[in-house]
Parts: sequence; structure tokens; C-alpha cells
Amino acid sequence: MAMSLSLRNANINLYVSNERYYGHLINTDNFNVTLSRPDLYNFLQNPFDWIRKYISTNYLEQLQESYTALQPCQDVYLFQIVTDVFADDLLAVMENYCRRKYNSDLENFDARAIHMSQVDLETVWLRFLQHFVQPLQTKIFLAKRFGVPHTAAHFIVRYKTDEEHFVAPKHNSRVYSANIALNRVGVEYSGGGRYFIRYNCSVIDIEKGWMIMHPGRITHLYTDLPIVKGISYTAVSLIYP
Repeated sequence: MAMSLSLRNANINLYVSNERYYGHLINTDNFNVTLSRPDLYNFLQNPFDWIRKYISTNYLEQLQESYTALQPCQDVYLFQIVTDVFADDLLAVMENYCRRKYNSDLENFDARAIHMSQVDLETVWLRFLQHFVQPLQTKIFLAKRFGVPHTAAHFIVRYKTDEEHFVAPKHNSRVYSANIALNRVGVEYSGGGRYFIRYNCSVIDIEKGWMIMHPGRITHLYTDLPIVKGISYTAVSLIYP
């Protein structure tokens, strides 16, 4: 600022151009290097870098009016929302939590689900829902946006062959669900997916980084289809808009 003022006082014109990108500033004040994946926690401090690393390059295209969302079953939608790095880092955070707190690994952890609050990701997750999930929900369901979504729960859940109790029919009491696949179907596991009883329709082979979104309450009673081989990990959010 002092240089700009002195040049102006000397009647020397200063021209500024933003047509060439040289880089950008980052905020390192709250960057915690002791975390297993510190970048994942850094959305609020450095959103530009966070989005570039973790959000799918196809995300914005899916918000366009001309884009027709994939709808494999009635009012059940699929979106490519996050990168493979996002999925890998989120699972790494959960793995580190299991080892640090319980001397276990994620595959054999006693509980099938780990909540975002247990790994201090709740604030980041709610902002992720607001900025990236809610716009898609608003587009497909023509609903009003209400700021930061309210969630009954947001967690990582594990499905594997010896945990078959999860296949019981159920429906969420929340307005809608948004579930993101975190590993590779056909490579790391086989089977899985979701069967919607009322519509006699299944959604299977959900790719890593893709999100399945559908209403809850009375219209979408479903059962999770069993895992045939391996282990599946999913990020689950049960949401009030």
C-alpha cells in the first residue's frame, strides 16, 4: 500500500492485470500437521485448494440446466461429486482413528459406523453438504435452500459379508439421504447397492466418488443389498434441508 501511495503522489500510473495466473495466497494459521490428512480439515481456511483437490471436475456440469441427472429409479439420483483422493483421505482419517483410539483397523473395528464428530470433521462435513450436496438437491427436487443443512446423522459405514443384519428393510425419517461410495465396486468388493421396494428397482455398482440421493420418509422404503465379497465403505448423510 505504501508503494501504491508513493507512486500515486508522484503521478505515476500503476496498471494491474488479472489476465495471467501466478498463484494465490493460502492460510496456514490452523493447519494441523499432526492430523493424518490435514488438507481434509482445511475447507474453511483454504476453500480454493480444498475444492480443487476434493471435488469432482464434473461437479459444475451437473448443476447446469441442460444437464439431465442420472435417475436409475424413481426419484433416486446419481451424481459424481468427489474425487478418489477425497474418498481415500476420508478412509485414511477413519483408519487412523481406529488405530489411535482402539488399536484396531477399520476393517475389523467393532462398530460398523464412525461418526464425523468422532474425528472432528462435523463442521467441515456440514459445510460440504451446504456447498456441494444442497445445490444438487435444490436442482432435482425444486426445493428452497435453507442455509447449512440439519442432519440427524453423518457417518462412515462399513458393509461386509459377515454383517448381514443390515439388509432389513428400512426407510429414513429424514427428508432425504445422500450416500457417497468410498471404494471401488468390482475391485475391492462385489455386490451391494440399494433396492427400493415400492418401485421394485435396484441401484447397483455405484462408482467410487459417486453419490446416490433419494427421499426418505414414506416413499422410499429400501433394503441394502448384501455384499458378496470384500468390504464396502459409504459416507452417509441423513438430512433435513
